[in-house]
Amino acid sequence: MDLEGRKNNTYFDQTGKQILVGDLLKVFHFRSNNRNHYMYQTVVIEETELFPVMAIRAHFNDKPHCRMYVVSDNEYRAYLDAKIISIKDFQTKRQKIKVM
Repeated sequence: MDLEGRKNNTYFDQTGKQILVGDLLKVFHFRSNNRNHYMYQTVVIEETELFPVMAIRAHFNDKPHCRMYVVSDNEYRAYLDAKIISIKDFQTKRQKIKVM
């Protein structure tokens, strides 16, 4: 992904719903003994030297640990392991796409 593509902070979850700052994501972590384990992450804006980027952080950390352009590096800009389970901003109109 080029630099201009990273400036666009439009990302989607596995259902095709747009991810916004403040959303709580349920992210698949691993499978053990026929049971799925998940991580819960909050979406934040991380200020970088060039421009702000969307990132995710655990609820108990102040520092983001992963940027969204890394985990959603596909043609849909979708984070395929994540699902939005709680939204902070109910009034903003979200985009919706069809993923696969």
